[in-house]
Amino acid sequence: MAEVKEIDGSNRGIPTSEVIEDVAGWLTKEKLSPEEAELVLREKYRKYKYVENNMTLSRERMSEKLPEFKNSLAILEVMLEKRDKEEPFETTFLLSDDVYSRAIVNKPDKVSIWLGANVMVEYELDKAKALLEKNQSSVQKLVDDLTAELAFIKDQITTTEVNMAHIINYRVMLNKTKGDAK
Repeated sequence: MAEVKEIDGSNRGIPTSEVIEDVAGWLTKEKLSPEEAELVLREKYRKYKYVENNMTLSRERMSEKLPEFKNSLAILEVMLEKRDKEEPFETTFLLSDDVYSRAIVNKPDKVSIWLGANVMVEYELDKAKALLEKNQSSVQKLVDDLTAELAFIKDQITTTEVNMAHIINYRVMLNKTKGDAK
């Protein structure tokens, strides 16, 4: 498995959230009251969480495909070995849901691959292997990219949570100051 790379920004256009250290200055610059700022940050937080959820589901869906590629490639390796030795072999294959059949494959030189959307295409073994390896590599790259993007989005969520805490603390301090002035 490839290592997770740290990214400075998002490849998907996700905005970066900066830590608000000078709350009063930031509120003045943004022309927001503490209450408005809290609403803005909560909305930003909800959007980050929504994106995080969708990316997590996508990564899980893609990750589920990787073992299928591994199994398919292992089967192809056996078929290539049998073809090279010119050996027939017996196999059991799925005809339809819960219906299997046994067959003897005398000359394994072609295989059918599901491409999706109810499409199956017949390939020579070498071309099938190349296609599956290419697709596996693409899916692995997508999983790795999603993992990196998720690390980025989690940082943005944490930063937004810190900013919300700063705004709330600032509001409490203002309310306390107003209470002391009375």
